[in-house]
Amino acid sequence: MSWQAWLIFVPACIGMNFFPGPNNLLALVNATQAGARDAIIAGLGRLPVMVVMIAALAAGLEFLMAQGAETLLWVRWFGAGYLVWMGWQAWKSAQVAIEFEQVDRPTLGAMAWREAGIASTNPKLILIFTAFFPQFVVPGIDPSAQIAWMGGTFVLIEVAAIAAYAKGGKGRRVHVN
Repeated sequence: MSWQAWLIFVPACIGMNFFPGPNNLLALVNATQAGARDAIIAGLGRLPVMVVMIAALAAGLEFLMAQGAETLLWVRWFGAGYLVWMGWQAWKSAQVAIEFEQVDRPTLGAMAWREAGIASTNPKLILIFTAFFPQFVVPGIDPSAQIAWMGGTFVLIEVAAIAAYAKGGKGRRVHVN
């Protein structure tokens, strides 16, 4: 990945990482229930899942690139089409109000496991890693190294998103008697 491509990749990642999704909303909810500090720590529970997804992507792209550069081109076109389709679906979907109910304060471990569980099935993450990352892979250069660079960047930005959402829920803490 060139520096020029990375300079496009980073703002796009910031937008994707900070866009409300299941994990970010969970960090917000966790902060209302247990405070920002615990929500941030629990949010880190999603990172190992992301690292596994990134490693799987790197292995898969390495295999596809071994099949030829045309295969990567097909993956890119499929990914771009899928991104457009998901954008269309999001655009035409109805707005939904979310209501929260008061619950007992969860344990830090329970919150972290919930973060990991949601991350492992989060369609936003799956889409990012399978459709967005390949758009930046340069044929002829080790895809694993490129994915590792992109993945590290993504994870660092994700930590900032976790903190931002947790801090956002901090002032709305729910007290349970």
